[in-house]
Amino acid sequence: MSNTDSAEDQARGLWKAQDVPALQPLAQQQLAEQAAKLQGTVWRRNRREVIAAIAIAPVFLFYAWFFPHWLSQLGALLTVVGIGVVVWQLGRRASVRLLPEDWAGSLLAFHRSELVRQRDALRSVWLWYVGPMAPGIMLFICGRQIENGQWQPWPFVIAALLMAGVVGLNRYAARGLQREIDKLDELTRKDNA
Repeated sequence: MSNTDSAEDQARGLWKAQDVPALQPLAQQQLAEQAAKLQGTVWRRNRREVIAAIAIAPVFLFYAWFFPHWLSQLGALLTVVGIGVVVWQLGRRASVRLLPEDWAGSLLAFHRSELVRQRDALRSVWLWYVGPMAPGIMLFICGRQIENGQWQPWPFVIAALLMAGVVGLNRYAARGLQREIDKLDELTRKDNA
């Protein structure tokens, strides 16, 4: 046995023998701050989405009126309907829920339930966000290409990549929320142990 092996064994033994401080449960104030931060983030995101919808819907209504081909018009109208569905679903699935005055449970349980709700909304964004707008956008692109007398795949590819990007970014954000949920669950298990 060489000196190097014994030094490594000693270091390994010291590392294994060290005291690992237990994770401290979240203080009520820290948890309240995290819950408020989540609610603020969700509120700002939803506000941006609604402002974008208010700005974009009239543009597509103008397209439905202005562009001559019926497929462009139908696509523009379906996109406006899709925008309406998105705003409705955003309120239904991912709105901010404030802690009720008569909340009988703990702040931890409420915050965890909100994290789960937002995570689930982000995971299913393909269904309630991208899905309602995709048919209108694709029909609109078809109509515009017919109007222009040319057929090129790149507008469809760009639209599909943008939609896939929206889904991917939301899934990434959902994984971040899942990590927060896992931390809360770990702290809860340690508190109950």
